[in-house]
Amino acid sequence: MGRLVIKPGLFDGEIPASKTVLQVLLELHMAVRHSCRRGLCGQDLICVLEGWEQLNPIGDLEDGTLELLRAKGKQMRMACCTKVLGAGTVVVELVQ
Repeated sequence: MGRLVIKPGLFDGEIPASKTVLQVLLELHMAVRHSCRRGLCGQDLICVLEGWEQLNPIGDLEDGTLELLRAKGKQMRMACCTKVLGAGTVVVELVQ
């Protein structure tokens, strides 16, 4: 299990590799814009501040969306596609 920190002070804890960052946010009853849950809508953009190497690889759909949002290569991910796979710590924040 990896550790996920969602800033500012929204969450700090271990999560299973099967759970996405969006699932954690929704369980916390956060008002997060989302719709497709596949990386296409571009509504749940997050910035990865630390631990990029602990994340699952970016898939084709998410990659295309990041490119359209001009977020590709800028430590950005879609929360619905992002999972902590490594045992280290990942720190993210919502992009509004």
